Amino acid sequence: MLELIARFLIIGALAFGGGQAALPLVERLAVADTGWLTPAQFATGVGLSYATPGPVLILAAFIGYYVAAVPGAVAATVAVFTVPVVLAGFAAQLVAKLKDAGWFRAFGRFAAAAAVGLLGVTLLALARPLVDIHPVLLLGSVAVLASPPAGIGRHRPAKQNQSLPTLVNRHFVFGDFVPVNS
Repeated sequence: MLELIARFLIIGALAFGGGQAALPLVERLAVADTGWLTPAQFATGVGLSYATPGPVLILAAFIGYYVAAVPGAVAATVAVFTVPVVLAGFAAQLVAKLKDAGWFRAFGRFAAAAAVGLLGVTLLALARPLVDIHPVLLLGSVAVLASPPAGIGRHRPAKQNQSLPTLVNRHFVFGDFVPVNS
């Protein structure tokens, strides 16, 4: 049981990028290193974790159950989510302390613009093959980006009556994110 807890604490600490990114590590742990599951059992567990609502790493309960019945399922589930929850708590405290610092607010504005830019690049990368398949499928994207650009260039909170396509267009094109709580 201690080995189960220790290994899932490690998985929880290393699962950057979400549960899907951690699946190879979980597979190595549960199938190759320990032999807790066969490859077929692991595949069944992955299928069940995708079929149930919630995070993919609920697979920890499946593996924990195979290893030590209900106590193993509970221990593995708690262990895999402990490190991320603790880190999120520390991050929230740090943000609360730094929220009034000018450099931190500036970082937030530029990080938000960078995130929008990365989403735009991802959109283009995903749209390029779509153009080759069927250009008409891009009409929905064009409709969103061609929405009325009300509020463009303002540096104050957005009006409550602005449509979502307008806000998406404004922030995508100009990157002028406005803090939600100001």
